[in-house]
Amino acid sequence: MIVDAHNHIFNWDIISDAYWNELVEIALDFFRRNNLGEPSKADIKNLVMDSMMDTDGSKLIANMDASGVDKAVILATDWGYGIGEPKDSIDDINRFYGSIGKAYPDRIMPFAGVDPRREGAADILDRAVNDFGCQGLKYHPTSGFYPDGEESYKVLEKAQELGIPLLSHLGPISKPLKSKYAQPVYLDAIVSDFPKLTVIGAHLGFCWWHELVNLIAAKATTFYADFSGQQVPAKRNFGEFCHMLRTAFDHAGADKFLWGTDNPILESVIPMKDWLTMIRELPENAPDGLVFTKEEIDAVLGGNAERIFKF
Repeated sequence: MIVDAHNHIFNWDIISDAYWNELVEIALDFFRRNNLGEPSKADIKNLVMDSMMDTDGSKLIANMDASGVDKAVILATDWGYGIGEPKDSIDDINRFYGSIGKAYPDRIMPFAGVDPRREGAADILDRAVNDFGCQGLKYHPTSGFYPDGEESYKVLEKAQELGIPLLSHLGPISKPLKSKYAQPVYLDAIVSDFPKLTVIGAHLGFCWWHELVNLIAAKATTFYADFSGQQVPAKRNFGEFCHMLRTAFDHAGADKFLWGTDNPILESVIPMKDWLTMIRELPENAPDGLVFTKEEIDAVLGGNAERIFKF
C-alpha cells in the first residue's frame, strides 16, 4: 500500500486572499531566480493557482490513480485568526473536507483544521469528527499560536478523547504566517502530557529536522514525522537529502517516518509520481556509502501509515 500522508484540497473560498497574494509573490520570485521568464501576476494565477483548485477531490484521486498511490490524508487549514477569515467558515471548511472523505472512503482520510484560540474550539473539533466525518486534527500554528499553549490543551484533550491523531506543521513558512510557532520543541510537552495521542510533525521539520529527529528518538512510540515537502531539497541536492533521511532512520527508526507530498502546492514543481519514484528507488539508487533497505522504504511509503492510521 502506498499512502500520501500529507495532502491538501484547495478552493478559492477556504483560505484568505492574503495567502494567495503572498503565494503569487513567491512564484514570481521563483521564476526570476531560475531564469524562467517574467510572468505577470495574472499569469501566475492562471498557470499555477487555478490548476491547484479542486472542488470535490476528483483531481487528487485522478493524480493518485496516475501515480500509483492508494490512499491520501488530506489536511484542512485554519488560518483565519492569523491572516484573515476566508469566505467559508471553519465549520464549512471542515464539512467540505469531511465530504471528500465520505465520497472516497477507501481512498481519503480527512483531517479537520482547528485554531485552538477560536471560541468553542473543542466543540468545533467534535463537530468536525462526529458530524462531518473528519478523522484527525491538523494544527497550523504559524497563524499565531503555540501548539503547547494553554488554549491548545482543551482541543488536544478532545482529540485524545476522540481517539484521533494530531498532525502539526513544522518549519519555516512565508509571510504573513509566522515561523517561530512551528519549531519541533513545541510538540515535546504534548507528547508527554497526552500519552494516548498520536502526534505527527510535518515536513521533517524542514531546517529543524535534526531537532525533530532527536525528540522523536527520545520519546515514546506515539511521536512520528512525515517528510512531505522535502522533494524540493531532494531535487536540489539528492545526496544531502539522502544523508538526512538515513540519519533520521538511524537515530529514530524507519518505523517513525511517513512519505507525503504537501500537494497540490508542489505538484507543478515535482509531480507526485516522480517523488514517489525517487523514494521507491532508494534501495537501488542511493548515493555511494548509503544503504536503504526495501523493508525501510516499504514502511515509509505506506506500511507505517497503515499501522498509525489503522487503514
